[in-house]
Amino acid sequence: MTPRHAAARRAHTWLTRVRRYLRYHFLIPLFRSPHSPEYTARGVAIGVFWGVTPFLGVQTLLMIGTWQVLKHGFRKDASVVQALAWAWINNPLTMIPMYYTFYLTGLWLTGTSAPSRGYDAFVALWDASRDQPTLLAGVDLLARQIGLPLTVGSMPYALLGGWAAYRWSLSIVHARRRRLRLRQDALAARAN
Repeated sequence: MTPRHAAARRAHTWLTRVRRYLRYHFLIPLFRSPHSPEYTARGVAIGVFWGVTPFLGVQTLLMIGTWQVLKHGFRKDASVVQALAWAWINNPLTMIPMYYTFYLTGLWLTGTSAPSRGYDAFVALWDASRDQPTLLAGVDLLARQIGLPLTVGSMPYALLGGWAAYRWSLSIVHARRRRLRLRQDALAARAN
């Protein structure tokens, strides 16, 4: 086997593992929940909503808080496990491009002028925040420089993403349950 073929095989194997991981840890639990479809869909929506915000360090607390408010304030339970799993939309690989998009959207929504130096200046600010003596100092630097536009700019994406995730997951769970019901009916008809 040539080195090129070996590299292609490793890449294929890695991609296959990622697909399998996503299928078995995200989609199959979504399909197989014994709860109502709405229970699962609310969990997915909570996770996507908070996953598409710049609150990376406190997303788990915000998701649990949202779950508590829904459960006790509105008598609508949701899957916390699904929420936690789907919040990984925002991860170290997607964070800076997502945050830059939120920042630009926030500048537009707040009527602030566009950044003069663009994406490179934004990344340089992230690097400067990591060079601060403490994590808190780095967060403080980011909050002062881009906090308001970043937060305001994330809200349309969070709202739209949460709504779309709810509708999508609800349709998937309903479709799967319809297929199972049809299969069970067909088996019962054959048995009679």
